[in-house]
Amino acid sequence: MSYEIINSIPQFNFQINRILTYGELACNKKEVIGEVAQVKTFEEWSIAWQKVAVKSEHEKRYFHAAYYYRMAEFFLKSDMPEKAIVYEKCIENFYKAFDSELNLQYEKCHVPFEGKALHCLKFSPSNAIGTVLVCGGYDSFIEEFVLQVYEFVKHDYEIILFEGPGQGKSIQEGLYFSYDFEKATSAVLDYFGTQRCAMVGISWGGYFALRSVAYDKRITAAVAYDVMDNGLEVMTNIFPEPIRSMIRFSYKYHWQGVLNKLVNITRKKSILADWAISQGLHITGTKTPYEFFQSLSFHNLASVTELLTQDILLLAGEEDHYIPQNQFYRLKSSIYHAKSLTCRLFTKAEGGEQHCQIGNHQLAINEISDWLDCYFVQYQS
Repeated sequence: MSYEIINSIPQFNFQINRILTYGELACNKKEVIGEVAQVKTFEEWSIAWQKVAVKSEHEKRYFHAAYYYRMAEFFLKSDMPEKAIVYEKCIENFYKAFDSELNLQYEKCHVPFEGKALHCLKFSPSNAIGTVLVCGGYDSFIEEFVLQVYEFVKHDYEIILFEGPGQGKSIQEGLYFSYDFEKATSAVLDYFGTQRCAMVGISWGGYFALRSVAYDKRITAAVAYDVMDNGLEVMTNIFPEPIRSMIRFSYKYHWQGVLNKLVNITRKKSILADWAISQGLHITGTKTPYEFFQSLSFHNLASVTELLTQDILLLAGEEDHYIPQNQFYRLKSSIYHAKSLTCRLFTKAEGGEQHCQIGNHQLAINEISDWLDCYFVQYQS
């Protein structure tokens, strides 16, 4: 399995591959390609995915419907009433799929946090050999990761999959995306009475996992799947040069008016940039591009790497179009005090070059599983 070029628009193509990477359980490949290979606009994208979602739902192919609705929802702006409707259809079909297609055994939990609640799923195999906490990234929700993390359940790990501020149901409750993710992580550990665990962070969750492990020593091992150590760098990386450098320069010198004008001009010329900024403002609860970047500037591991004293696994793809590759090398060279540090850069030759190894995600799952197996064997001994 490898990353495929199906749609000429890179962002669309990556999202298509996110579904294809799970195989027949998540989608009908021929059906997907037939509907979305030629779409060029956000409107066409959403219509095409909703078309196959409705068809799949009618045919009781609930996993297909869930992932198709997820894709239909992905590029809808937060101010579109349709977004919430499609989200609910997506979630509804995921749980139908969990119950009827996989017969999963799970527990839904709502962890009290800042007067609201964090949505969690707990998978508890009999005779579990250890607990693994899992979180997603930038604007994810946990249901879409169940197929990935259930691989860990098969290895006899108790899995606690949870949404933090800015993700899934949390954003609907007004819990905005925040750099101090360890607060949510600690609340989850408190709720379940967990005294020792490993943690896996997916996508931007790579930052969340390392941030959490720095401040909560109940987490004794952490996986950045993949690395992310500087949020401002990541989200300004979406702009082409010389706009990118101009925005970073304006932010550095606090030129709020100049930065906002630059970004807003770019948004008028690029629907992808417009969507990215619109979604960013939504999940962070900010009002202007400058405030948005200011919020993301706190998502930086530079000040906490010296606190990483546990077992750490860093993963990256050599052609990741979201996370600049220098972040992998920067983290690798700045973690001095870890009990152990394992680093893995996946290549195109092995099919793991994309963000979170989309196209051949099983490479990463196998790497993480093997690493966790070694860690828990060492712990038990």
